[in-house]
Amino acid sequence: MQSLEQAGYFEVPGAHLYTVLHGVANPVARVLLVGPFASERHNSYLPWTRWARYLAARNVEVLRYDYRGIGESTGHFEAMTFEHWNEDVKLLAAWLKARSPGLPLILHGLELGALLAANAFQNGTGEALLLWSPPANANLALRSTLMRWVGLEQLLNFGDERKSASDYIRQLEQSSPVEVEGYRWSARLWSDSFLFNLPEALASDGSAAAAHQAPVRIVKLGREAAPLVKGGYVGYDEVKDFSWLFAQNSDWIASALAMPKESGHEPGD
Repeated sequence: MQSLEQAGYFEVPGAHLYTVLHGVANPVARVLLVGPFASERHNSYLPWTRWARYLAARNVEVLRYDYRGIGESTGHFEAMTFEHWNEDVKLLAAWLKARSPGLPLILHGLELGALLAANAFQNGTGEALLLWSPPANANLALRSTLMRWVGLEQLLNFGDERKSASDYIRQLEQSSPVEVEGYRWSARLWSDSFLFNLPEALASDGSAAAAHQAPVRIVKLGREAAPLVKGGYVGYDEVKDFSWLFAQNSDWIASALAMPKESGHEPGD
């Protein structure tokens, strides 16, 4: 199945999101990919793009994008909040759904993107939800990125130039921004991250099934899935074969589409 990739910019309040639509002639469903956070976007870019192409080749239209203030999207990263990124998911999902209202829309998030997708789904967006390695809250995602960055920094710096994770966290807690892998984190981003949680109803497949009359799949990815998840490095991991992961999750999407259709997905309790 041949797909047509169309890059463009999607206007949101105060910014433009860089998007790539992996279009197909007669899609059976549409998927919104909500990727990982900040610098993790760069590490996971190649397999994330291949996943979009894998789905498009199977007649599933895909939209992927860069968060506001990240990658090719406009916006000042330091001024961004989880509310901004939440809004972007809702706006993109509405646009994608409007292309063919009768087709199911699947939200798929990775790591911090899984939190964004889960919160949108919890509030009634989409007909199915696929989560890869969702953390319990956004602070765990930020902390993991910070620890990885500190480890690399300590390999490169010596003496007084070396900073511990505690030094960075103390600075954030004292309302001073810090730079992590080229992105300037605000103190507000850090404090808000403790409050941006995975909905309790989506903590497991079992609780999700009880709360939502809609297909939900939650997958915990291990180190073998780097650089889609933290633990790998782009130069080494970019050539890895992810067909084992793509096939399993593509099969789940196909089975989800075959399930009896309800009148609509209702927001969870």
